[in-house]
Order: sequence, then C-alpha cells, then structure tokens
Amino acid sequence: MNQCIVFFDIDGTLWDYQGKIPASTIQAIRELRAEGHYAFLCSGRSRATIRAKELLDIGFDGIVAGCGTYIELGGEVVFEYKIPWEMLSKTMSVMQECHLAAMYEGSQKLYVDEKAFGDDAYVEDLRKSLGNDFLCMEKLNSDSIVNKLCIDYRNSSKETMIARLGQDYEIICHVFGPVAELLPKGFSKASGIKRVCSRLEIAQCNTYAFGDSANDIDMLRYVQYGVAMGNASENTKQAADYVTASMYDDGIRKALEHFGLIGYHDVRVKR
Repeated sequence: MNQCIVFFDIDGTLWDYQGKIPASTIQAIRELRAEGHYAFLCSGRSRATIRAKELLDIGFDGIVAGCGTYIELGGEVVFEYKIPWEMLSKTMSVMQECHLAAMYEGSQKLYVDEKAFGDDAYVEDLRKSLGNDFLCMEKLNSDSIVNKLCIDYRNSSKETMIARLGQDYEIICHVFGPVAELLPKGFSKASGIKRVCSRLEIAQCNTYAFGDSANDIDMLRYVQYGVAMGNASENTKQAADYVTASMYDDGIRKALEHFGLIGYHDVRVKR
C-alpha cells in the first residue's frame, strides 16, 4: 500500500470529554505509524490547549490546530495565521455590543472574557490545565497571538451573531449548545490538511480523516475517505464515506482495519 496520512479529531474521537482515551485507540495509532503511515492530530482546539501528556504520548507526526490556522510537523511550526489586531479590536466591540462571551485562542495562550462566561465548567477546566497561559481578556493586546475564537451566544442569538460577524469570519455552530467557532475567512480543517499534504507530497487519494462533530464536516468531505465515529452527530455521519463504531467500542481500530491500514485488509469504501 502507498504511504497514507490519517487525520484525527480529538474531542469525541480520540478521547471523551473526561479526557479518557481507549487503549485500543492508542495501540491502533501506534500500529498505523509502524506500518509507515502518517498520523496527525487535526483539531478545532488551538495549540495552546493541546498539551495533555497522555494524548501527545500516543505519538503523532504533526498537529493541525485551530481549524487549520496552525500547523506543526515533527515538533516544528511550519505555518501559523495571526488575526490582525485591527480585526480583533473590531471583534471585541461587537462582542460587547451583542452580549457575546468570547474566548480568544492562540498557539501559546488563551484570552477569556471570564465575566461573560460566568460559572462555566469548561472554562474552569481550561484555567486549571493552562495555568499561567490562561489570561483575562484585558491582557489581550496588539502583540497577542490569536488564531481563532470560540463564543457562547446564549445571551444573544445565532441570527445576530451571524449578521454581525459573518463578513469577517467563517462561523461553525455546534449542535450541543449555543456555541460557535469563529475562523478567519478561508480557514478550516480541510485547508490545514491541504497544506500538510502539499508539504509532504501526499496524494489526496491516500488521505483519511476521523471526526464526530460540526467542525469535522469539511475535512471528512475533503479527504478521500472520511470516517465518522459511531457517536458522531447525524450531520457529521451524513458527510462521511464510512461510519465506524463509537470511540468507546474500538471505533478507531475497527475503521483502520476496515481500510487495510492496520491488521486485516478489508475492501475499501468507494465514493
């Protein structure tokens, strides 16, 4: 088989929302790399929040973070997009006017409007895991590196958010609550995958991706073989070429075996 490249979402794909990674997933990814294929993280998370030892110790050839706004190969940063300060200033004004809670995500630090988020368990978890790299929004300045944003629009509306921010950002609304990701125009997980494959000279016919949620849809459609987890949202499953078992039922291993990337060589699903 030709050398292939496989991109893995993190939350809901590699681990659950308590950060637990199935043993079968760890072993399957290590076998994938032992077979000579590339394994990449491909997450909506900014690089600043991808630091859990148990995740990185699995072993990956690189990281696509912040929905394509940051790329790392072999531990080296090869691409990063910094949102211009002028746009960030404009965005901050819109957030205040529309009562939107914002998290400004960078490769090194997070800047969070803590008052707007209030008592939020996810924000508190980030505070604990990032330590000194978790900063209040007032620390944000022209030297700050921000790749993307995450916002909570529970005190506003989806329509208002899209009307005020849609000209400047790609907006991905999640199904699990009034939460959206704001990406600079032209960026997505798919755009990050395209950059990686170009650099490594991997043909699109040898690309795979695993995901479970709204921000995975574009990459599942872009790669040759898009795999939705059994626990994925329904619209994500519809965008995939193949639906595997849930992450709790060895979904990663079963799909890699199905496509012949490890272990038993099955017949590939054709588009």
